[in-house]
Amino acid sequence: MSSDTFADTMTLPHTKSRPKRGRAARLCAIGIGLAAAIAGGRAARAEDKAGAVALFREAGALVDAGQASRACPKYEESLRLYDSVNTRYFLADCYERIGKMASAWAQFLEVAARVHASGDRVKEAKARERAAAVQPKVSRLSVVVEAASTPGLEVKRDGTPVGPGQWGVPMPVDAGTHVIQASAPGKRAWTAQVEVKPGGETSTLVVRALEDDPASRDAGGAGDGRRTIALVTAGAGVVGVGVGAALGFAAKSRFDESRPFCNGDRCDRRGMDIRGSAVARANVATVVFGVGLAAIAGGGVLWLTAKSSTQGVSLGLSPAVGGALVQGSF
Repeated sequence: MSSDTFADTMTLPHTKSRPKRGRAARLCAIGIGLAAAIAGGRAARAEDKAGAVALFREAGALVDAGQASRACPKYEESLRLYDSVNTRYFLADCYERIGKMASAWAQFLEVAARVHASGDRVKEAKARERAAAVQPKVSRLSVVVEAASTPGLEVKRDGTPVGPGQWGVPMPVDAGTHVIQASAPGKRAWTAQVEVKPGGETSTLVVRALEDDPASRDAGGAGDGRRTIALVTAGAGVVGVGVGAALGFAAKSRFDESRPFCNGDRCDRRGMDIRGSAVARANVATVVFGVGLAAIAGGGVLWLTAKSSTQGVSLGLSPAVGGALVQGSF
């Protein structure tokens, strides 16, 4: 933003050989410059502005004391509270001091782009000069992915996704240990660590083709399908049992209607017709009830075998005298 300024025209004050009075004066100037930048910037909470200034000053003091590793997190937090070009420039300098060359290079270039937009060619030149000095020291990591066509394949570096466009391309990274992860549906997850050397070195890590995960395949494939069939089959069985029971009650009620026309087992024509109708209903009720019970049993078998079986399961329900016959293979 146009109101941001680099303290002392971007001349870093962090040296231990200068008098303490001069250092204090410079820190004060830096704080005043950042405060002015914040005041002229976008609206933000007052406490965030004050916090950003306080952290900026403390980070500068730590750098002067030779404790850059402790200073960088404070610059980062100051930048989070308020995005200032001034803070970003000194954060880049801090990264360079602790050997995070890729981060420093990226921040210097970001500063150059922002001050270019504001038309400040002096500051832009300074930021680009620093970026150019850091660039030869930036290490790179190339992640080569075998079987890149694996459906749903996802690769991450230190928890951040690495898109297919980056695969096989030496990407700028800070020196040190990086964790590479790869995963895909139905495959075993893969994790590896790679040590990237400092000084502009390029390291390569190959992500081999992922192995199949039988447990995942069974749980997420045929197993899920069989469980669905099991639920549907058992549900249909419950309905069948209910319908069979209802038909049975209806048959008994129909049989009771024949009593006025019968004396024991002897019935007139009307009584015989009523009892014949009741018997037919009872037979239907028996078959439906039996098929329902068989469906419930079949659903239970499907559910129990869904997880462990790796073969297909087929069941058939055949009506039989007094119920139903369950036929199948596992």
